[in-house]
Amino acid sequence: MASNNNNDEYTVGADTYGGDTFGGDTFAEAGPNETGPSPNADEFTQYDNRTTTGDYTRTGGSTDDFTTSQFTEDPSAEVPDATETGPTVPPPEGPYYDDTGRPYYINADGEPYYDDHYQPPESAMSLVPYDPASEPQPRQYAGREYKDAGNELMVYDPDMAYADEDDDDYDYDEGEPINMRETYEDEIVEDESKRRARRRRAWCCCLICLCCLLLLLLIAVLYIILKDKEPDQMETLAPTFSPWIDDTDDDFYYDDDIVLARGQINSCMADFDGNCDFEDQSCFPNVVDQCNCNGQIEIIPQDVKDMRATIQERVAQKFFGPNFTLPENLCHPINMAMIWFASGNNRDAGQARQRFTLAINYYGLNGTIWDYDDAWMSDLNECLWLGVQCNNRDAINSMQMDTNNLFGQFPSEIGLMIGLASISASRVHLTGTIPTELFGMPRLRELRLYGNRITGTIPTEVGNSPVLRGFRVETNFISGRIPSEIGRTRTLTDLNIGFNRMKGTVPSQLGELQQLVNLRFASNELSGILPTDLGRLNSLEVLALSENLFNGNFPTHIGLLWKMRDLRAASVGVGGFMPSELGLLTDMQRLELGYNGFSGRLISEIGQLTNMFYFSINDNRLEGEIPFQIGNLQNMTRMQFQRNQFAGNVPYTIGNLEKLEQFTLEGNKLGGTIPAEVCDLTKNYLRQFIVDCYDARLNEGYDCEPDCCTLCRDVK
Repeated sequence: MASNNNNDEYTVGADTYGGDTFGGDTFAEAGPNETGPSPNADEFTQYDNRTTTGDYTRTGGSTDDFTTSQFTEDPSAEVPDATETGPTVPPPEGPYYDDTGRPYYINADGEPYYDDHYQPPESAMSLVPYDPASEPQPRQYAGREYKDAGNELMVYDPDMAYADEDDDDYDYDEGEPINMRETYEDEIVEDESKRRARRRRAWCCCLICLCCLLLLLLIAVLYIILKDKEPDQMETLAPTFSPWIDDTDDDFYYDDDIVLARGQINSCMADFDGNCDFEDQSCFPNVVDQCNCNGQIEIIPQDVKDMRATIQERVAQKFFGPNFTLPENLCHPINMAMIWFASGNNRDAGQARQRFTLAINYYGLNGTIWDYDDAWMSDLNECLWLGVQCNNRDAINSMQMDTNNLFGQFPSEIGLMIGLASISASRVHLTGTIPTELFGMPRLRELRLYGNRITGTIPTEVGNSPVLRGFRVETNFISGRIPSEIGRTRTLTDLNIGFNRMKGTVPSQLGELQQLVNLRFASNELSGILPTDLGRLNSLEVLALSENLFNGNFPTHIGLLWKMRDLRAASVGVGGFMPSELGLLTDMQRLELGYNGFSGRLISEIGQLTNMFYFSINDNRLEGEIPFQIGNLQNMTRMQFQRNQFAGNVPYTIGNLEKLEQFTLEGNKLGGTIPAEVCDLTKNYLRQFIVDCYDARLNEGYDCEPDCCTLCRDVK
């Protein structure tokens, strides 16, 4: 403790020098026996608190000068050296101000003023009286007063957030209070939301995969259902083949080495117009018009004549022999094709062999009256002509000319295009015979010439086709015998020669066709006994024999054809007992055995053919009761049992045939009461249920009630 002459008390740190307090600032003291400046109440200087700090208190006295010798020093008080620096030691009590604020000073008027940091006042050791008004006011953040709790240190936040005793945060930047707990909770909620979103996405992916799997399973089930759909919904049991052969990826091409004057433009030929006035045309008249009007080709420009001669030498003679020549005025398809090929720039696009052959086909089949001839005989590549398909090397592999109003004999020159795999010219007006050259084409797989006016016989050269799969010439006027050479065509899967005028027996060589799926020779005049070799056709699914002149018993070896699903043998002339081996054909869907000479009883094994939807056994001599196993044919839609000698009553098991639409029983010896189960079928799909009318003399027939049979007939 020290005192001055005025008995004022001052305290430095723990020492008391008076009653005035100079809060927390460092003063540079004068040395011993040195007189310091007079303390003036109006002139207090605040020093940087980085130096030693202490509180000075004066309890009274005047403002006279004083020296340090006037103070009584308290031995217990430790005054640090003024030059010592170190961290600020907070006072034990009293106001504490944020040291992050800018340091300021108080002038003589008691107003704060700012000076550079860490600069001492101009007059060292100047003391000023304590003025409460000079107390630094609490800092404000975002317009709100901030006070520390007592003498506690303020919580330091490196992100410039300041916390008070209520843990309310003040964001210096935004100026709004922030609750850190809420901030942390928000972050936790956000993280949890992200995790939930990830889980939802994972579940969504799983659900999508599951849906795709179920969709694929549904497609597979639908495919199986459609593949094995009800027989009554099937349009046809005969397999259908596309007229196109998908050989677009094969590498076949022609290496003819035919050199013509490409790029040379000769005189043009006019389009066909059916006009015989040739005077005003800029191009020479069309060869078809000249032939129709004059019977020969009279007008040919010289440059076309010269090029025609070159084509005859380099193209025609290459294919038809070195001595082949034709008069230039002849109305022949080959000569007309050479003149067209020599005109204009028709030689520039495509391949010479193909363009020349197609031109012969066009003129030979009266192309000017075709219904569809898009791009034919144009300067476009022949692969762009309607009905023509090429592979990737521009070699024609398929020709489709169905229903296109073709007239004439099918040109044998078509065989020049040895790359052809499919030829289809059905339901047109072809005449003449089947060209033998077609069977010398090494790549031919499908030949369809059905629905025409073709005559002659089936060439024996058919056995020379190495890869022929489909041969359909039904509905023509072909006569003669089935050539045994056809048995050499082991690749055949579809053979249809029905609805012609063929005679003779069925050759046993047909049994060699192990890949045959469809065999049809119905509606001919074939005779003899069906060969047992037919039982070797393990792949056979369709056999159509109806309306021929066979004799003998029905062959039992038919039961070996376990893939059979369509057997049509109505009106074939066979008789005897029905072979029980028919019950082995469990894939059977259509069985026609009417208009024959079958006798005996209807075999009960017929009930094993549960896939069958059509069964006709009408106009035979079958007798006895109808087997109750018929009720197992639950896919049945049409049954024709009329004009036999069946006796007894209608079995009630027929009531199980809920899909039945037609059931004819007239012309038999049935009688009694029709079971109610059978009558109930008329409430479903049964629209034709015909029986014999009741005959009291014979006690046969039925009283056709309105809710049962649809019609009764007196056929006796």
